[in-house]
Formats: sequence, C-alpha cells, structure tokens
Amino acid sequence: MGLELYLDLLSAPCRAVYIFAKKNGIPFDFQFVDLLKGHHHSKEYIEINPLRKLPGLKDGKFVLSESMAILFYLCRKYSAPSHWYPPDLHKRARVDEFLAWQHIALQQPMSKLLWIKLLIPAITGEEVPDEKTNLVLEEVKKNLQLFEEKFLQDKLFITGDHMSLADLVALVEMMQPMGGDHNVFLNSSKLAEWRMRVELGIGPGLFLEAHDRLVKLAEWDFSTLDPTVKERISQFLQKYKRHEDINHAEDTKKLSDEVKVCGSSAPAMGLELYLDLLSQPCRAIYIFAKKNDIPFQLRTVELRKGQHFSDAFAQVNPLKKVPALKDGDFTLTESVAILLYLARKYKVPDHWYPQDLQARARVDEYLAWQHTDLRRRCLQALWHKVMFPVFLKERVSPELLAATLAELDASLQLLEDKFLQNKAFLAGPQISLADLVAITELMHPVGAGCQVFEGRPKLAAWRQRVEAAVGEDLFQEAHEVILKVKDSPPADSSVKQKLMPRVLAMIQ
Repeated sequence: MGLELYLDLLSAPCRAVYIFAKKNGIPFDFQFVDLLKGHHHSKEYIEINPLRKLPGLKDGKFVLSESMAILFYLCRKYSAPSHWYPPDLHKRARVDEFLAWQHIALQQPMSKLLWIKLLIPAITGEEVPDEKTNLVLEEVKKNLQLFEEKFLQDKLFITGDHMSLADLVALVEMMQPMGGDHNVFLNSSKLAEWRMRVELGIGPGLFLEAHDRLVKLAEWDFSTLDPTVKERISQFLQKYKRHEDINHAEDTKKLSDEVKVCGSSAPAMGLELYLDLLSQPCRAIYIFAKKNDIPFQLRTVELRKGQHFSDAFAQVNPLKKVPALKDGDFTLTESVAILLYLARKYKVPDHWYPQDLQARARVDEYLAWQHTDLRRRCLQALWHKVMFPVFLKERVSPELLAATLAELDASLQLLEDKFLQNKAFLAGPQISLADLVAITELMHPVGAGCQVFEGRPKLAAWRQRVEAAVGEDLFQEAHEVILKVKDSPPADSSVKQKLMPRVLAMIQ
C-alpha cells in the first residue's frame, strides 16, 4: 500500500498535514480516526501509534507520529517547493524556532479555548468558571501579541515574502477556537491581513474544506459521545483542578527589571550562547557545542535570580526564556531550533541529525513529542519535589506530588516502549540530538532525588551509552548545577514574585 494518513480534521495538527499533502499533490489514503468516538484509543490504532494521538503516518512498513515530524518527512520525501522549509540557514532556523515555540504557546491555549467555549459545557453540562476562562483568554491575547511582535513583525509571512510551514501551522492552530465560535482575529488588523494572505496561498477552497468539520462542531449531537471518551474528559478535568493544590502567593505583580545579564562585559565576538545549566535545554546546547568543538562565548543568565526578566536579556530574547543564541546580528530562541542551527552551520557528524529520511524523521518525531510530554513531566517533578518546597518555600500537596510522579512514570514507559524499544539509541545505532535532549531532560528529576532509572535496566543501559558517547567529564560538568539543586538557598521575595506567575504557567 502507498501512503496512509490517519487524521481527524477536528485536530489542528491533522489539518496542517492534510492541507500540506493536498496543496502539494501528495497522493495518500485518508484514514479517518474519529476523536469524538475515541477511535484513537482503539486497539487497531494503538498498533499504529502507541501515543494514541493524531495525526499518524504509515508509509509501507514505516510508521511515524507527531505532526511536525510528518510535515518534515513529507516535505523531504516529495521534494515540496523550497518556500515551505527554506534552505537558507537563517530562514530555516526561523521556521524551526516558531514550530518549537508554538507547541506550548499556541497549540495548547487555542485548544483550551475550544474546550472551554464548547466542548466542556456540551459534554459535561458544566460551564467553566469565568476566572479560568479569563486566564486562558489573557494567555491567548499575550501569545498572539508575541506572535505579531516576535515572529510576524512587519513581514508578509513569518520567514519573509513567502508562506512556510510555520505560517500553515500557525493559522490552523489559531482557527481552533472557531469551533467554539471565538474569533481571535477580530482585534488585530495585522493578524487578520496575514490570515487572508495565508488562506489565499493555500487556496480558499482547500482551506474551507479542511475546516468544515471544525466550524460545524457545535451542530454535533454530543449525546452520542462514546462513554469512555466522556470518562476520560472527566478525569482530565479532575487533573486540571489538582494543579490548584499549590499554595502560592497572591501578589504576583511585576517588579522593575533591575537585574543585568551576567557574563563577560567584553564586546560580543562570534557566537554567543545565553544559558543557565539549571535548565535542561541549556544543558543540551552546552554539551552539543562543547562536544563538537563549536567556539562560543557563554553568557550566563541566572534563572534563580530572575535575570531572564531583565531589560538587557529581553533585547536578546523578547520571550524572556533561555536558551538564546546570538550570532552576529542574528538572534535565535528555542533550544531545538538552536541545536539544528548549530548542526547545520558547523557541519557536525551526520549521526547527530542523520541525512537518512527515516532516521531523521525518528529524531524529529522525538523532538516534537518531548515538548509537551517528557519535558513537562520532568519539569513538574523537579518543581513539585524540590523547587516549590525548597526554593520558593511553597507547600505542594502529597496528592499533587503523587500524581506528578505517576505521570512521569507513564512518560518513562512511553520513552522505552515507543522511542527506545530495543535499539542502542533513540534513532538507531548512534547517538543523535534526540538522545541528548532526552538525557538532559531526565536529569531534572534525578536532581530532585527521583530514581528514574531504578527498575528500568533498558533505560539505565541507554543512559550509560549516552554518557559514554558524550564523554563522562563533559556530562558531569554540564549537570553539576542540577545535581546540587536540592541545596539551593531560598529565593528572596522580589525574585519569588517575578518567578511565580511564569513558573505556574510553565508547569501547569
């Protein structure tokens, strides 16, 4: 059989894949997986994708999940026009940067809006409290503003004069609240004009076809919803409520940005990396650059002192996150985008990001999955077990901590079963960016005292292979800070006030 795509066009990532394949004349068999009837949890579909998510791809015997990995795979295999994923180093980095950022900043809040505005009331009969609705609306407003200022700016499209994968993914995500009759384009003429350009680039007929199921969602008879799906939704709502079990301070006002970015005061020369090795993405970049003899100036941004909120750092990264890269006049954020930029610019050994179509797709698949799964679980474990009680002096309920550790355990099982399987490394016989990103994530809960490798001999053996491939001295150097995190002194009150809103948003 030829190419099969497992889709439900209620899903924004599925719509991106569908539009891309149709627009580029890629022949495929549409395999409908009805999310509302829980078909993604069926035994048949789990054999295709044990993550139980859409979209899924089957190309002969090769199976792939994660929409970003699927888009890249289709782009490469079918030699799509270069504007979709430009060969220019800086433009391609811009696409990578946006696609990494949108996982948390666009995909999740846009999906939340659909649930709050339509799905939760329709399925459970319960209205979402105004307080929670307003928080999500504020998050959407803030992130759309960031999209305009950081990514779109005054350009026609995200990378310049031509539409790319970044524009396609952005627009289908922003359309998601339309299913709940909420239009995010009404308050910004710049955003509305960009939307029209992207629609015209796709073709109005194809765009409407892809969104027909979404815009008619309110007409669906929710009484026919599969009972197991309704039960899963109820469990999700209970989990959502559990995150209130942190007794955080009410005063979350912003203070003036008095802290400077640390590091050499000498004029910038060559590549600069803005890092704090407390951060798992920063550790991955630090190890990668050091291992591949990439010369750089280390600019330390101390997260525990709130230096990422400073005016000085905002000039480098308006998202106020680490890591960040500055290469002459070119600046770049998002760790995956930075790793890919360094791999391409410095022509590192092929095993890090293989040229082989399927091996590279495996790396892309893991890098996309970890954004919203393993990274979050490891981060939550660190904060709930150590950073809240030790650093911020905030109580975490035993129930919340237990739930966090259970979710981490489930993600570790997926890491073994779906990604590692019986291979030496995640993408094959040699270490890749996927392994480096994964191991630096897992060291977060290790630093918190979680025995993540205990009782998991396959994962423990993989860790040893990754450490050996990186070099044990470099590995220990990069993880010295996180392995001593339990000894962190408490944050002072001004830093705590700055950190609390961002941390709560990040881990919830």
